[in-house]
Amino acid sequence: MLSAYDEYYGRVSRAQVARIAAISGLRPASVLDVGSGPGPVSLAFAELGARTFSLVDSSERALEKARLSLARFADSPGAPLSVSTAVADIESLEAIPDGGFDLVAFGHCLNEVGRGDDRVGRRLAIARRAARAVAPGGAALVMDPATLAASRDSIALRDALLAEGWTVRAPCTFPGPCPALAAGPTQTCHDEAPWDVPPEVGRLASEAGLDRDLIKMSWFILSPPPRRAEALPGEAEPRPSGGAYRVVSMPMLNKGGRVRYLLCGPGGRFPFSARRDDEAARAGGFFSLGRYELISVDEPEPREGGWGFGARTAIRRLGSLAHAGRDGIGCSDVR
Repeated sequence: MLSAYDEYYGRVSRAQVARIAAISGLRPASVLDVGSGPGPVSLAFAELGARTFSLVDSSERALEKARLSLARFADSPGAPLSVSTAVADIESLEAIPDGGFDLVAFGHCLNEVGRGDDRVGRRLAIARRAARAVAPGGAALVMDPATLAASRDSIALRDALLAEGWTVRAPCTFPGPCPALAAGPTQTCHDEAPWDVPPEVGRLASEAGLDRDLIKMSWFILSPPPRRAEALPGEAEPRPSGGAYRVVSMPMLNKGGRVRYLLCGPGGRFPFSARRDDEAARAGGFFSLGRYELISVDEPEPREGGWGFGARTAIRRLGSLAHAGRDGIGCSDVR
């Protein structure tokens, strides 16, 4: 079962981390991988240049599989690694060692903590303890599944951390409580993107009746207080400010014949639309916007509750996902 899990979800998790790094520019040199399982998150960061790892999991067999995977990677020329492991439940005090890690990663594990009304509080307690392991300028990565329940819980954890002085570094451009969470119980925000499905994953997905054409996850990179002025190691994407907005939906056609996206940024979450036959909007790149692109919009046309693409409107693509096509975040109204 462990091997099957690693064969399937391990590859998915590595692809998810690669996407997060592409969007955020995150390139840590040292990683504390909490709830590591067989190590796909650590292996993904090793492929991105990290060289020091501490893995924590409740399963010794999973940790042994992680050690073997990292050892095989370290056998590559120019890829020496420092790897330590510890068997511990992630809610235990010993799960989070003191130390200066560039990144503390929680890959698909916090969502498994708690099932009752105290679940977000229990996850918040773990994140608080993680703060002591973050080096100055470092951060924590929370990556959870993209289901409605899991993503809303992840957003609730994000908001609780921000209320305690943490800073969200990516992907959010809005620094306050998440507008999607406040919009109602059917609303959420998650990242999704097409990927090159490995043959083994495609075979397992087909046999299990699963759709794996997209990778989907809810994720946040956050820095604990008070060390939030320094840049993340290797951070490449411009820090969102002023007029920078994320595209957080697929294009949607309304009854009035307008195509709209949802944008999220300093002013919260709101629609940005254009007539579907608007040639100026087409020439200006409106209809080719991809989910999770970071953009600025000059001289939008004010419309009720949002913006329209007007005669003087111009879109500027910012950051590493410019011209990324279909890649992007999914901001869902689940019905």
